[in-house]
Amino acid sequence: MGFAARLGVRNPTWIGLLAILAAGLGITSGIQPKLGLEATLALVFVAAVLGNVTVGLALFTVLSFLVVINVGGGALSVMKVAGLLLFMSWLAAVATRREREVRSLVKSEPVLVVAAVAWVSWAAISAVWAESSGAALSSSYRLLLDVLLLPIVFGAIRSREHFLWIVGAFVFGATVSAAFGLVQSGGARVTGSIGDADGEAALLVAALMLTAGLTAAFPRGSRRRLLSMIAGLIAVVGILGTGSRGGVVALGCVLVAAVVFGGRWRAQAFALLVAATAAAAVYLIVLAPSSASQHLVTSSSTGRTDLWKVGVRMWTAHPLVGVGLANFPISSVHYVQQPGALTRADLIVDVPKVTHNMYLEILDELGPLGLIAFLTLAGASIVAALRAARRFESAGDVSFELLSMSLALAIVGLLCADFFISGQYERLLWLLLALPPPLLALAPSRPDVR
Repeated sequence: MGFAARLGVRNPTWIGLLAILAAGLGITSGIQPKLGLEATLALVFVAAVLGNVTVGLALFTVLSFLVVINVGGGALSVMKVAGLLLFMSWLAAVATRREREVRSLVKSEPVLVVAAVAWVSWAAISAVWAESSGAALSSSYRLLLDVLLLPIVFGAIRSREHFLWIVGAFVFGATVSAAFGLVQSGGARVTGSIGDADGEAALLVAALMLTAGLTAAFPRGSRRRLLSMIAGLIAVVGILGTGSRGGVVALGCVLVAAVVFGGRWRAQAFALLVAATAAAAVYLIVLAPSSASQHLVTSSSTGRTDLWKVGVRMWTAHPLVGVGLANFPISSVHYVQQPGALTRADLIVDVPKVTHNMYLEILDELGPLGLIAFLTLAGASIVAALRAARRFESAGDVSFELLSMSLALAIVGLLCADFFISGQYERLLWLLLALPPPLLALAPSRPDVR
């Protein structure tokens, strides 16, 4: 049902407005073809989002990979507008559904919801004691938009096919980003459309796990299964091409996690761990660009350890409530002149950087309460994915059992990679965290229900 129909709008004036809009696009394209194309694509996105929240969510997922995040530029604003449109479409869908069709995220995942509310609320409250209350409030708004993906995704995914759409959109976006990076790297480290090697590697690790799940979900010999396998290969090459130590560590973490949580698939997971380790070693020695392989083996951390030292000093000085959300770059200058040499003080004084460790940054800015809230939220999401896997296993649904397991591993991989980057605002992280609850809702509640 279209957005206008869902809201009860039946005004023929819409036809006239569309005609005027089409004429305007035609004139714009004639004067500025690039601007006309961008406007057309934007309108297509708006129509898709407002017409069908699930299709809009899939497009939003792909767009999140293709629009480079630039806090000082327009890319972030574009994604904010896209997110608000998605939120409007979700509200319209919820408002027009019959009461028996509306599922409650609060009833399904109360721990996750309470943790999410506590996380955003505490972040906003931190503006009271923050050195820059404006930065804290602005970033709290960003967190709120990210957390809103939890109910949006829960409401948008109402069938197994819907779930495959969103996972497929994530894999497609990651594959395009990796392919773009591999083509454009010119022997340098792969940064993809994300524009950052470590961030690209983190998302590719998650995408690789999801491609494994899709490969298991699609029928043998099908075109979709072949495409998912190709996407997985591109993801592996992209991860190693980034030369990201965080990406390699995250990949190792998910392979170990696959062995730990593998259940009846533990033997296959262990074999995959051994094979992947050997293949990665061969690639890095024989095929990888020298810039990537050298970065992996060098001891240089490009200032990350100095940022971590300052982060530890900051938490020691503010052990209970932190310095306020988004205030690490602002307050870090106060902790330079303390015992302990810093080799890259410029990253703190001249061009202040984030912590490059999501957990330390949360601890610095929001204290233990903030970190506990986030870890509780993330843990509840992973547990929901594992519960879904067990339900599908009991029902004999092998494909969705493995897909559920791969989703849990994707989240684990991204969270491990975030030990080396500050990814708490990454909307694709929140998209992954939002996927397990609707998947669990789709899983049969009893073994005899197919």
